[in-house]
Amino acid sequence: MKKLFLLIAILLPAAPMLSAQPIVPVQGKMVTREDYQRYEQDVVKTIDWLQETPWKQDPQLYSKATSFLFKWIQGTPTITMELMPPLVDLTDQNNKLMASFIGGYTKYAIQHPVYLKEDANMAAVKALFDKYRAEPDHKKDSDIEHLLKLEKEGTLKDWVINEYEKVTQNQ
Repeated sequence: MKKLFLLIAILLPAAPMLSAQPIVPVQGKMVTREDYQRYEQDVVKTIDWLQETPWKQDPQLYSKATSFLFKWIQGTPTITMELMPPLVDLTDQNNKLMASFIGGYTKYAIQHPVYLKEDANMAAVKALFDKYRAEPDHKKDSDIEHLLKLEKEGTLKDWVINEYEKVTQNQ
């Protein structure tokens, strides 16, 4: 009984660290629609981990998690991302923010199977903002700072919708 309590006392503090790992399938086979659907919850968990984990905490695992997310979003037949150039420009100073942007879009699309691309882009921008604010190693970016100001003024959604309309009109 003493050994059981000792084991629990040792493992209990480590439990949050064990559950906080991203789900990155090592031998993940993604070919069919069902393959991609099978990994949706793993993708969401990985997105959450990428959002919560500082870039320098575990760079190797961060890279693997990002690669898994990018591989999944590039191949999934259920989600089509339309990246607007002004939004992609938000990652030019901090390229690791692209994982937050794509993750925010992807998570929104998974959780809302019928969605508007403007809403998914808005979720992507908010995820990027959250990571930018929380990341101790980010470089200051005037484009992001400008959009943070628009968010504070309550006009960010209008900006996202206007930029989306510009892109769709040019297609």
